[in-house]
Amino acid sequence: MREDLDEITQVIRSHWDRRAITFDDETGHGLVSDVQRRAWLDLLSPLVGPAPQDVLDVGCGTGFLALRFAELGHTVTGIDLAPQMIDQARRKAEEADRQIDFRVGDAAALDCPDECFDWVVARHVIWNLPDPQRAVDEWLRVLRPGGHLVLIEGKWAYNEALPPWYRRPASRLLSRGIDGCAALASRSRASYRRYRRVEAQLPFSGGPSAKRLVAFLQENGVHDLVLEPLMDPLLWGQTPRFPRYLVAGTRPRV
Repeated sequence: MREDLDEITQVIRSHWDRRAITFDDETGHGLVSDVQRRAWLDLLSPLVGPAPQDVLDVGCGTGFLALRFAELGHTVTGIDLAPQMIDQARRKAEEADRQIDFRVGDAAALDCPDECFDWVVARHVIWNLPDPQRAVDEWLRVLRPGGHLVLIEGKWAYNEALPPWYRRPASRLLSRGIDGCAALASRSRASYRRYRRVEAQLPFSGGPSAKRLVAFLQENGVHDLVLEPLMDPLLWGQTPRFPRYLVAGTRPRV
């Protein structure tokens, strides 16, 4: 893990470090039931196909996707910027008796050789990246020719630049409530405000629409793109309050 992280990346890492302990307590983040677990396995198993395959989960958080792929028999590596997230993921893997290589690392600057994975997957990650184009370049770099990229994302703010809730105080309070009391978990209000200022300036702040993300991936060399809505309440433990979807594509063979 690089020590010379730029200021924006440091702010993002600190924010998610603070969120790590309670992250799985929030609906839509952690695993709340065996029914939800089964729904994710039913989604991922036909998508990825027979095991074992080499899977990289970028921005893995506390290991939700990584654990599902390991359960399906795949060889899994999980990378996250926040050390506390990785600590939680390792603990969960140990409790589940799953062998997963969890590492602290930057999703946009992977410490991995070229062409070493069959799949790169990410859940709710690209919206929080300062340089998503660089990240996609890295994800394609580590995929083998013909390898697959799968992004699970959502769109929860109707903007493409500065989020409306950041400009309007009343809406800002609502957003903080939806964020699952992140402000209370922050070590200081100043740190929380600093993260919000950074988040508001990210290219995909508020989450990309499915149409915009598909176009972005096409422009950046991902082929054979398919889009699948993910609005089944079983996947999230509740009916989603905003659009959620999966985009899958491939790295060209040539």
